[in-house]
Amino acid sequence: MKVCIFASVFLFAGLAHAGPMPLDVPAEPGSLAPALTKAGDDELVLTWLERVEDGHVLRFSVFDGQAFGQPGEIARGEDWFANWADTPGLYVLPDGYWLAHWLVSSGPAVYAYDVVMSVSEDRGKTWSEPFSPHDDGTPTEHGFVSYYPAGPDGAGVVWLDGRETLDDEQGQGDQDHDGHGHHHGDGGAMTLRTARVSASGQISEPALLDDQVCDCCQTASAMTDDGPLVIYRGRTDDELRDIWMVRATDNGWSEPELLHEDGWQIGGCPVNGPALIARENRAVAAWFTMAENRPLVRLALSQDAGHDFDQPREFSTDSAMGRVDLAWLDEDFVMSWMAQEAGGAVLHLARFDQHGQELARKLLDGLAAERISGVPRVAPAGEGRLLVVWTAPGESGSRVQAALLGPDSWGE
Repeated sequence: MKVCIFASVFLFAGLAHAGPMPLDVPAEPGSLAPALTKAGDDELVLTWLERVEDGHVLRFSVFDGQAFGQPGEIARGEDWFANWADTPGLYVLPDGYWLAHWLVSSGPAVYAYDVVMSVSEDRGKTWSEPFSPHDDGTPTEHGFVSYYPAGPDGAGVVWLDGRETLDDEQGQGDQDHDGHGHHHGDGGAMTLRTARVSASGQISEPALLDDQVCDCCQTASAMTDDGPLVIYRGRTDDELRDIWMVRATDNGWSEPELLHEDGWQIGGCPVNGPALIARENRAVAAWFTMAENRPLVRLALSQDAGHDFDQPREFSTDSAMGRVDLAWLDEDFVMSWMAQEAGGAVLHLARFDQHGQELARKLLDGLAAERISGVPRVAPAGEGRLLVVWTAPGESGSRVQAALLGPDSWGE
């Protein structure tokens, strides 16, 4: 059964005269963790989690440019790890196969869970037996997945990997900024790893990208003309948690290097990762920082496939919550981020030209400032349109919602 989102749930304001079109989303009460991926010229696939009596189910629906189709099921289980920050997702391989992932508990500790994957050859009608991109077998945290293309029949998978933290599994360890325990203290550091997954589910080319990173921030990956680029929140011995990057080269992966020196020193994970998009040699990165106790979002552009980024610009200084996302929109791009406002939170949607000049701004009002809002996602929907999805609270539980912004929504 489709569930309608009503225009009264949200309010858009800004430079445009035409408002967005609310969309029916086939998600039930209790749904959360929406994600979007491109499946064709005019198609996007929405995935989300739903709570069911005996656990959780991962569902999907294809958006054909006009409406969402009937929901399909990828997998379900009683022992899944499900929350607002580390979310399942779907990636469409260059050959058209679908690769999905979700998170399954692997031990008694709260943050002991594995990345589990499955492949579909028929656009979600049937799915392969589940498998994992990592084989360390430790009951530690594995998650925060991002993807990049790896040949015509494969995907590069990037994830945070806690195998080195095992000795501290029973301790309090590191904590995020709201005091939720993560078990990465004396036992070792969280690492960043990658591997190639083929359309048949074969794992190859495993690599360690960084041996000490922030414990629970999203990763971001993209393909440039020079190869894959990965950005993430690092972690130093002095607890500086700025954004770092690595690139694939002819001789393997590069050494990690700072994307920008924010100087954010924090004794816990902020649960607030970066976003990245790339096209040819252009790359755009966005992230949240709170260096010197000033919350803000930064945006930086590269014209050389991420070898160098320009001086970042700042947005929502003193009110930013982060939770950023990026999407191409024809030759332009859009950055989304959440900010704290009186009485709640808003989602900023800013459109930029290819040089990074801001062209227009829209605000999505009525979001919850709490974690239930998750990370809103944006994706191009063809013909100059932008699809926005987020999680909204309700009397019967959280629910995934969506809206479509047409070209006239930006005042064009």
